Amino acid sequence: MLKALSVKEFNQYFKTSIKHDPILTRVYINGSLANIRFNGAHLYFSLKEGSDIIDCVIYYYEDKDIDFDFKEGMDVLVKGNFSYNNYSSRVVIITNEIKENGVSSEYLEFIKMKEDFKKRGYFDIENKKDIPKYPKNIGLITSKDGAAIVDFISVINQKPNNINVKLFPVKVQGNNAINLIIKGINDLEKKDLDVIVITRGGGSSEDLSVFNDKEIIESVYKTSTPIISAIGHKIDTTLLDLVADLSLQTPTEAGSYIIANYTNIESEMRKKILLMKDIINGQIKENEYKLAILKQKLNTANPKNDLSQKEKDIKNLKFSMNLALKNNLNFNQHRLDLIEARLRACEKIIDARKENIIIKNANGKQVFSKYSLNAGDEIEINFSDGRVKAIVSDG
Repeated sequence: MLKALSVKEFNQYFKTSIKHDPILTRVYINGSLANIRFNGAHLYFSLKEGSDIIDCVIYYYEDKDIDFDFKEGMDVLVKGNFSYNNYSSRVVIITNEIKENGVSSEYLEFIKMKEDFKKRGYFDIENKKDIPKYPKNIGLITSKDGAAIVDFISVINQKPNNINVKLFPVKVQGNNAINLIIKGINDLEKKDLDVIVITRGGGSSEDLSVFNDKEIIESVYKTSTPIISAIGHKIDTTLLDLVADLSLQTPTEAGSYIIANYTNIESEMRKKILLMKDIINGQIKENEYKLAILKQKLNTANPKNDLSQKEKDIKNLKFSMNLALKNNLNFNQHRLDLIEARLRACEKIIDARKENIIIKNANGKQVFSKYSLNAGDEIEINFSDGRVKAIVSDG
């Protein structure tokens, strides 16, 4: 039986073997550029062929005499040597030279597929489905063993809520990941959920390549349930991000978005209750004002007021008529008194004049008795205001 090596002994042996292998100390490798990123003074990238990947690094990139425009999907030739990292157990190519061979056919296929989906309206804003403000039933498509599910659920549980999460566990990379994700979308679509979240805990652009799969994009677009993508990347944008109804970066951000309105629901309810009170009080005051106006109009138009006014008018008219009658009676009484006084005065005058009537016969002698006259005698009657002549017809 061979002697077992310790971890340190194995790493040292492996590192020494690479260092002294003439093939590995100077290698030329063709591949497609992927996962390009700067970290401090160093430039990291990957070479990709299909599902196979080799990590590369150019240390102190800005100090090196490398005039090259790094673009995702570009087909390149890399010259360098292998290096083994004891801490991460990863093999990388320390790159000395890099040359362009052109854009890889795989990347061209990706661009073609992206443009095709764009023309068909898969990424249009007007085709996005609205996500409910308070989602209750949520479908979650992610790995059951990854950090994504922990991050998502922990954020959801930070505040009281009635959210139900239906997990559909899948592989998020590697063999069979695409079929599992599609099955998860189709199965959860049948459960009448408020939203479906597709998430993972990050990774390189190549780890995320399954989310550029044509069948996954078709499945997402055809669902009636809103879909949120949160597949843990900042630099690269996948086709899933473009077709999803909402694209977020991390599982934590997805959980925060779901719980956001629940977080403020108590304060929002208080605000709404206060607003409702203000509205109700305003309506009460407005109705009180309207009621006061109607009361005033009713009082003005009340028939009782007319009757009271008519009664006052009749009393005033009666008083005026009584006063007029009284004044008229007094006036007429006064006139009667004057007429009576005048009649009395006239009577006295007549009486006085009666006493001064003188009757004379034709000879001018005063007659004092009817026996002094005969029928046919001419007489002269002298009154106080004049005289007349007369002939006695009966004597």
